[in-house]
Amino acid sequence: MRLDTSRTAVPGAKAAVPAGTGGWLGALARLFTIPAEYREEIVSREGALEMLRCGDGVLDALIAAGLPCGGPAGAELFDRYDLFNLSLASGSGASVPERSIEFALRWMNGEPDSWFQPLEWRFSVELECPRPEGCGDDPVWRLAMPRPEEFGGEVLMLETSPDDAERGPDWITARGSTGLGVRGRLRTRGRPGTLRSPVIRRIVEDFMAAGRRWARMPEALQCEDERVLAHGVAPCISASLHLERLFRAAGFESVTRRGWILGMLDLAHAWVEVVDEDGVRKPIDPIFVLLSGYARSPHPRFAETCRGSRLNRLLPTGLPAGSLLAYHGCGGDEHVPTRRTVIRRAAGAPTS
Repeated sequence: MRLDTSRTAVPGAKAAVPAGTGGWLGALARLFTIPAEYREEIVSREGALEMLRCGDGVLDALIAAGLPCGGPAGAELFDRYDLFNLSLASGSGASVPERSIEFALRWMNGEPDSWFQPLEWRFSVELECPRPEGCGDDPVWRLAMPRPEEFGGEVLMLETSPDDAERGPDWITARGSTGLGVRGRLRTRGRPGTLRSPVIRRIVEDFMAAGRRWARMPEALQCEDERVLAHGVAPCISASLHLERLFRAAGFESVTRRGWILGMLDLAHAWVEVVDEDGVRKPIDPIFVLLSGYARSPHPRFAETCRGSRLNRLLPTGLPAGSLLAYHGCGGDEHVPTRRTVIRRAAGAPTS
């Protein structure tokens, strides 16, 4: 039985507030904290300070103001999603999430042509069992098959370890206790597009006008889209599922899609696609618009481009939003495998 050592602020308690704390406390007041059933308080105080780069005094002030944590004073444990979202909203300019995302989104500052030109990438993914005691009986591994052809790209080379892993349209599957490794080279490309239906445009505009902000959280929680959106946050899976329902209710054919954002921390991503009144299926990615707010100076046309255009930074799969991109089963149980992913621009590829 786990001892509940979580601590919250004591009403009426006062403590000295270090200089520079205001932005952090404001971010905490707006924070959507991960619900108890999804929390994993496994980040140490040292790890939190390394991510936030705010100093001990500010972290103590945040804890006193209600930042959820477990463990004894001085050795607290935090949820990694809480820390990430708090950092991103702080406006400090110094935290690891802020600086990493600003760097990764620099391509949004480029000219529109750079979002559609062919790009080549090398990638490798290794899946391992997360169980400390090792893999159980009858291990099976699955990794979503990259399908850049959905956006006009192509897989140039694909190798697996073990060599006899099955390659289906949606999954690469292997059996055995050695895990699954996939490496290869692929080309992505984009295509500009414009939404023609005023009904589709109005649905998207209404969604954006709600003022929600992007946040990271467990994928299972994102699938509870109405619960999440009601708190003013919009992760990619939640937004995609919600918009898909609205498009279908308005009479449009619509699907969601799972994939990766290339070059941006190699994040798993989801978006929605809808068949416009001209018969063309077009991607709509409101989360890219929200993310562009963290770029230093996104191009003025970027937000509109995310409504109907295919971008060369997206790597699609054939799976819908809410699907896991990697799966492992052993010992009669299902697991999210430990995953090491490296995706890099191929040498000699055009630069954005």
